[in-house]
Amino acid sequence: MANFTKHVGTHKGTNTRLSVAFLQLPDDEDNSLVVFSDSLPEKYHDDFMSALESKEGQSSAQLYEILSRKVFHNGNNMLETLHKEGLMKKMPVEQIIMTPNSNTQIPLVDLLAQMKNLGENTVTPAPAPSVQQNVTEQIDMAAQGDNKKIAQNLLVQAVMLEEEAERKRAEAIKFDPSLTDKAEKPAKKGRGRPAGTTAKAMAARAEAAAPSE
Repeated sequence: MANFTKHVGTHKGTNTRLSVAFLQLPDDEDNSLVVFSDSLPEKYHDDFMSALESKEGQSSAQLYEILSRKVFHNGNNMLETLHKEGLMKKMPVEQIIMTPNSNTQIPLVDLLAQMKNLGENTVTPAPAPSVQQNVTEQIDMAAQGDNKKIAQNLLVQAVMLEEEAERKRAEAIKFDPSLTDKAEKPAKKGRGRPAGTTAKAMAARAEAAAPSE
């Protein structure tokens, strides 16, 4: 399978490329916060893309996590700067298409549904079989349409979800080695971010600049 890049996609209506900083807002699950990377000022663009494409960026479940820890060349925190300068926009989840590679398009709503199901059901250290089974069932039920494209999209989703589940199990074991055998689902926890850069605060600023449908 071709390599894929997390956090990147396009606007469903305009096909404008974007990067998804927050997949969903905590108090508004129908909306995301995105960055139009191609429209970023030149002084920010390269640093932003380097952070997104870095090993740490690609291992992060959400883009904001790495942005909250990285700085631009001028030493300013990336997440805080993007927020203060109005470079993050609020956008309906249904208008976002994730494009992990040039041949694959995954509606964000579908990816979120898969992630939610995995999060609710992943209690044992072996989620891959259930994900692959779900992929196979969906392919078998596809009586019409482009089965090749359906299969490719589903397999990409499976890989992304498996890697995320593996990362979270590793984090759980790191904090509590006694979970090695059980590999129980890690509890959700917040991550520290610079003051004023919570999802709620940034959503309020981005909403006014959200593109019209």
